Amino acid sequence: MIRLGIIGTSSIAHAFATAAKASGQFEIKAVYSRNQFTAQSFGEGYGADIFVTDLEKFTALEEVDAIYIASPNSLHFQQAMSAIANGKHLIVEKPIFSNTKEWEAAFSAAKANNVFLFEAARHLHEPNFELVRNEIAKLGEIDGATFTYAKYSSRYDQVLAGEEPNIFSLAFSGGALADLGVYLLYAAIAWFGVPDDVEYAAKKIQTGVDGAGTMLLKYPYFTVTLHTSKIYNSFADSEIYSGKKTLLLDGVNLIQSVELVDGETDERYQLAEKATGHFMDDEVRAFARILNDPENPDTIEDYERWTQISRDVSRTMEALRKKAGLVYPADLDEA
Repeated sequence: MIRLGIIGTSSIAHAFATAAKASGQFEIKAVYSRNQFTAQSFGEGYGADIFVTDLEKFTALEEVDAIYIASPNSLHFQQAMSAIANGKHLIVEKPIFSNTKEWEAAFSAAKANNVFLFEAARHLHEPNFELVRNEIAKLGEIDGATFTYAKYSSRYDQVLAGEEPNIFSLAFSGGALADLGVYLLYAAIAWFGVPDDVEYAAKKIQTGVDGAGTMLLKYPYFTVTLHTSKIYNSFADSEIYSGKKTLLLDGVNLIQSVELVDGETDERYQLAEKATGHFMDDEVRAFARILNDPENPDTIEDYERWTQISRDVSRTMEALRKKAGLVYPADLDEA
């Protein structure tokens, strides 16, 4: 049983704790929050019995094997480095760090301290995500793709009221690209590889972050267009083009439908099976498999593949931000 500590008490932390406990692979042991009552009220429902408000004391807990981080983006790096220094394995919510400088420093430290460091990009581990990757390989030549993830955030109402919630703050490494666009980038890079060049037409809002935007990922013989937003909703499907054939997806994460549309015969073939269970089940099982069998060559191969994709996503996100003139305070700090 992997003894888990949790940093953060948001809805995503609740979701991960629920899936982790239900998996039978993790024991929720400890919770960190700046507020003792918040930590306790979060953790008691999952069986935790250690509640800490001091980060260094938390990451040094002997009762914890691994730590899940679901704090605001800009806090991930400091918290991760403290945990790594104390020999803890880490699962860090996407986007894992604010920039590539932090990414390189943290993964270098993790390797030196012989601990695993995972980015919690859950869709990478979903069966239908892998199904799409296999279907793309069958298509042969790719002519392009368009992916969309745009969802109005209730916290945008706070922005309109003159406030600056974390997810819409440069200081906390927020914005649409970091929050939702990262899902699109993970899909594009996992399925097509690293683009040769990128562009980002960002719609900046009053807090200075990108509330929405359109990314162009340029490959040698095709272009992938990514639409993301936290200030409006889109109900568009995502598509991958190959001559007369199109793969039609209902999204790039939590995929429930993958249709192959044959433009020559007008026939449509449903390729996906609808996912069941908790939406974090697959990633929880994937992380547990690595942590429980760290010497298995297949385990190491998977971990190295996930790590490379995480690195490529981090680099591409930073390149997109630079093209749009989006600078985080973390970019100015020494990692």
